[in-house]
Amino acid sequence: MFVNDQIEVLETNETIEKTEEEQPEVTEKSKEKKSEVKEEKKKEEKKETSKDDIEDMESLLDEHFKKFEQGKIVEGIVVSVDERSVLVDIGFKSESAISIREFSNSNLPEVNSKIKVYIDSVEDGIGRLRLSKKKADFYLNLEKLEKTMEENKSVTGILKRRVKGGMICELENLEAFLPGSQISTKPIPNLDQFIGKESEFKIIKIDKDRRNIIVSRKQVLIEEQHSRLEELKEDISEGAELDGEVRNITDYGAFVDLGGIDGLLHITDMSWGHIKHPSDMLNIGDKVKVKVLKFDIENEKVSLGLKQLVPHPWENIETKYPEGTIVSGKVVNITNYGAFVELESGVEGLVHVSEMSWTKKIKHPKQLFKKGDSLKAIVLSTSKDARRISLGVKQMEPNPWLTIEDRYPVDTKIKGIVKSITPFGVFIEIEEDIEGLIHISDISWTKRIYHPKEVLRKNDVIDVKVLSIDKTLHRIALGIKQLHSDPWENLDQRLPINTEVKAKIVKIIAKGVLVDVDVDEHAVEGFIPLSHLAIPGLKKAGMAFEIDEKLPLKVIELDLENRRLILSVKAYFFARDKNEFNEFVELHQERVNQKSEKRKVIKENLVQEKKKVEKPEEAKEEKKEIVQEAVEEKAEEVKEEKVEEVKAETESDGIEETLEEAKTEVVSEVIEETAQEEVEVKQEEETEEKSDKKTEKVIEVVEEDKEDE
Repeated sequence: MFVNDQIEVLETNETIEKTEEEQPEVTEKSKEKKSEVKEEKKKEEKKETSKDDIEDMESLLDEHFKKFEQGKIVEGIVVSVDERSVLVDIGFKSESAISIREFSNSNLPEVNSKIKVYIDSVEDGIGRLRLSKKKADFYLNLEKLEKTMEENKSVTGILKRRVKGGMICELENLEAFLPGSQISTKPIPNLDQFIGKESEFKIIKIDKDRRNIIVSRKQVLIEEQHSRLEELKEDISEGAELDGEVRNITDYGAFVDLGGIDGLLHITDMSWGHIKHPSDMLNIGDKVKVKVLKFDIENEKVSLGLKQLVPHPWENIETKYPEGTIVSGKVVNITNYGAFVELESGVEGLVHVSEMSWTKKIKHPKQLFKKGDSLKAIVLSTSKDARRISLGVKQMEPNPWLTIEDRYPVDTKIKGIVKSITPFGVFIEIEEDIEGLIHISDISWTKRIYHPKEVLRKNDVIDVKVLSIDKTLHRIALGIKQLHSDPWENLDQRLPINTEVKAKIVKIIAKGVLVDVDVDEHAVEGFIPLSHLAIPGLKKAGMAFEIDEKLPLKVIELDLENRRLILSVKAYFFARDKNEFNEFVELHQERVNQKSEKRKVIKENLVQEKKKVEKPEEAKEEKKEIVQEAVEEKAEEVKEEKVEEVKAETESDGIEETLEEAKTEVVSEVIEETAQEEVEVKQEEETEEKSDKKTEKVIEVVEEDKEDE
């Protein structure tokens, strides 16, 4: 602009001079000459003046534009601010736009405000001025940061964002790189927690060419730890109580910052009670008071305790939980023998399986309780030395066995439900959760019972009689036969010796048969020896007699003390008509003959079937031998023929080839025979299946014979 003004002044002077020349001549010729001389002088002066002015203007322009050299920092005025850029005027030919990214959101300049900028280039590829705010800030603060780094001082900055390998922080309006390894003295899994926070940093490297600044937060922390550690060492001692902050939580404990040194609070030292994980009691950032249990100065390791701040809960346990006290607690563990109940932190009591119910048969505590259940119990005993508290749940209710005799006196007739059947007796429920036992010997006066299930079934409702009660052992003896009078007491009057009766066969045994003799409402069991069945030469009662068959009998022996009744068919027919006896014998002898003949046929069939089973195996072995012999014979024949026809040189080769052909022929024949054999084997297998069925029948008969024997 200054150069343009000078040029306009020169042009104006020339115009004025021309105007004066055009005026009419009013002087004389002499004046004309003078004027010409003057004009020449003036022209010469003008030329000299114009040269000097141009030189002055050039020098002024040089001085003016020296301010706008590349790499200089100048002051500019903010013309406008928009979303993309900030427009700045530094007094150059044109204004320059600076990217908005070079300004922090909190430090955007206002319009007409003055800022320092760095000249990146006077003219770029399209002739525009390029400015940078970030570079200006970098070079303006560079000396200050270099001095701070030389003096090993720390500088305050704000952590802005995460980047690959670390974080970006802002120092004196400059962005610096904080490597991940320099963030803390310990690995930090989540760096987002530092964003937006102010911290102290050490400058560890400055690269002017790349305009990179690398800082470390770790060095500041280490220095702070060393300084605090020296102070803490004077305060830390075993037994000292200190305040700290939970820094990290693991499966085995928590690390607590004591103000420069971290101590380990082990999970076993957190509570007198049981905890599954340290996070059940503590969270990261919690302020806690801890007690120093052990301090290793050389390795700088501190063991801390939390539960040690309070007295041990077992110190005055007998005073807190005397016998007979009703307590409340939570089930924390269940074993085969009982349930552990937490009464308070560090204090647990055991409810033994035998102390859970007065009446129920508890095989495992999980039938009544599960972990986390709340319950009430009575303290049965307390041992401070053994650290044991015995609890009882059933004692919370009255013992029904104390009044059992009042409810069910001996000889009382009651109804009950069959709950379970065992080989030795039957358990009957007489009221909820109270059962009595009917022994197998108390089921019947007269019948010989081998197992209770012969006469009773589960859930049957029956009448029983109370025989005895044991309140101490919680037992009730019941009986069925006691509901009726014992028929054996006066059986000698009802069934005297030589009494003739008819009885039904209920069981056949090796030595004879058992029968039921009806006496009033009872069926008394009697025994008939094999020799008294009146069948000559009879060795097995089952061959001549059958279950439920009625026989005419006479009482030949009665032993009341041993409850034994012996009967006889032979004695019954002794004084009777021989024809009647012969008819009885012929009937049963015919039955013996039929069964004997039937068993004989079955045994013969069994023998034949066994032989048939053995024959196929023998036939297979014979066929294998025949095939082997045929192969060998064929080979010998071929060999002899070849020896006669072929010369000595080719004899061996020819023989081998011919042998192979012979073997092939023989093998093919064997394959055909084998196929036929397979068909025959299938037919034999079908026959074997049929014989197996017959064999099973025969085996059943044989087993019956063994049982009879």
